[in-house]
Amino acid sequence: MQRLTHSQFLLSAGLFASGLLVVAFVAGFITGTSPTAHLFWNTGDFALGLLATVPMLLVLAVAYLSRSKGMAAIRVFLRDEIGPLLDECRLVDMLLLALLAGLCEESLFRGFLYFWIRDWNPPLAILVSNLLFGVAHAVTPLYAVLAAFIGLYLTALVAADTTPNLLIPITTHTAYDFLAFLVVRWDYRRHCQAVPDEPCT
Repeated sequence: MQRLTHSQFLLSAGLFASGLLVVAFVAGFITGTSPTAHLFWNTGDFALGLLATVPMLLVLAVAYLSRSKGMAAIRVFLRDEIGPLLDECRLVDMLLLALLAGLCEESLFRGFLYFWIRDWNPPLAILVSNLLFGVAHAVTPLYAVLAAFIGLYLTALVAADTTPNLLIPITTHTAYDFLAFLVVRWDYRRHCQAVPDEPCT
C-alpha cells in the first residue's frame, strides 16, 4: 500500500479528528448533553493538565524500554508507519495535530460520552467511554488495551474533581501526544541512521 504524502497525512488526520468533534456536537445536540459544558479556562487547571502528563510519559518510557513482543510490535508500527510522516512535519504541524486530537477526542469521549452516561450510571459511563476510546486507537490489540487504560486515567482527571474541567484532560492529552510524536520521530530517525539501507527521507 502506498504511503500517504505529508499533505495527505495532515489532511486525513485533521478530517478524522474534526469528524469526532462533529459527532460529539451532533450527539450532544440530540441528547441535550453539550460536549463543552464542562470546559472553561482556568490557569490552575491548565497547569494541572501539564503536570498530569508526567505519569503518561513515564508509561511511554516503560513502553520504549520494554522487551516484550507486544510492545516491540507497537514501536515498530509507530516507527515504520507514522515515523516517516512525522519526519516531514514541522513542530507547528505536530503541535496542531496534537491539539486537534486532544480537543476533539476529549470532547467526544469525555465531554460527551462520559458526562452523558454518568447522569444515570457513573460506572457504565467510565466503562463505555474508555472501551470506545481504546477501540478508536486499535492499531494493535495491545495498543487498544493501553489506550483504554490511558482513557481511564484521563477520565479520572475529571471524575475525581467536584468541579470537573475538560481543560485538564485536553491539556494532558495534547501535551502527551505532542511529546509522543517527537519520540516516534526520534526513533524513526535513529533507526534510519542505524540501518543504511533505510535512509531517512
